[in-house]
Amino acid sequence: MINLRKNIYSGKKILFVIAVLGLLMSSCGNRKYVMPTCTLPSGVNIEEALDHSREDLGHLQCETMFDSYYRRLIDVAKRDPGMENKRRFSEFLEWANAEGIIDKIQARSYYNRYFNTTFISLSDDFNVCSSCSETTQKEIELQLEEELRQKEEGLLRACRDKNAYYAAADQYNSILLLLDATCTACRK
Repeated sequence: MINLRKNIYSGKKILFVIAVLGLLMSSCGNRKYVMPTCTLPSGVNIEEALDHSREDLGHLQCETMFDSYYRRLIDVAKRDPGMENKRRFSEFLEWANAEGIIDKIQARSYYNRYFNTTFISLSDDFNVCSSCSETTQKEIELQLEEELRQKEEGLLRACRDKNAYYAAADQYNSILLLLDATCTACRK
């Protein structure tokens, strides 16, 4: 009698497990997985573009396109310029860092390249004399020129902050002058 009860109880457990698995499988079969499209934002409204980017970048498949999303957001901001765009981009980068899409150093780099007057192309431990070969000096100048272009897009075009952009342009000219003078002295 006890064996019969155990068999019935075991049979009920097995039927229950099979029923639960069947329900789970049938409910999964009705729901299709939708692959995110990872489409870059467009339009002229920066808030909508930021919301769109957050939605897309929330999917693991889109995270690798962060750089493309960021550049597109800069383009949208240039069509919707204003000083508040600095804050918007700062908050977006903080969000991306909090979500683990980019780290703190990357977030700082993205922000500083476009919205800070200080140049980050030259590292703190930069040794000028060891970097004064003609090719290396040209490479440094090209990096600085690219960063100035990014600051023009961010500070001047996306934020309409002429004073900050002109301060960055003055710093760019000073760095080039100093680099050239130092390299000339190192070669002698």
